Amino acid sequence: MSAYEFLAKILSEKYDVDPGLIRKDATWEALGLDSFTTVELIFDVEDEFDIEIPEERATFQTLGDAAAVVDEYVQAAKG
Repeated sequence: MSAYEFLAKILSEKYDVDPGLIRKDATWEALGLDSFTTVELIFDVEDEFDIEIPEERATFQTLGDAAAVVDEYVQAAKG
């Protein structure tokens, strides 16, 4: 499962985000997420992919931005 697919799934299932709102260009505000929820989502991603995203890299503007950063760290972890 790609980072974007995981994010879309967890946003819909765990955070009750309307699937119609979930797009790569969607901002966190458009998805109805606050900063606390965003931090929790990062923890979910780190657990799922067994990675650690540094705080300075965890400032995403859109869902696509988040997926790209997660993909970057997943690839780095694979070596």
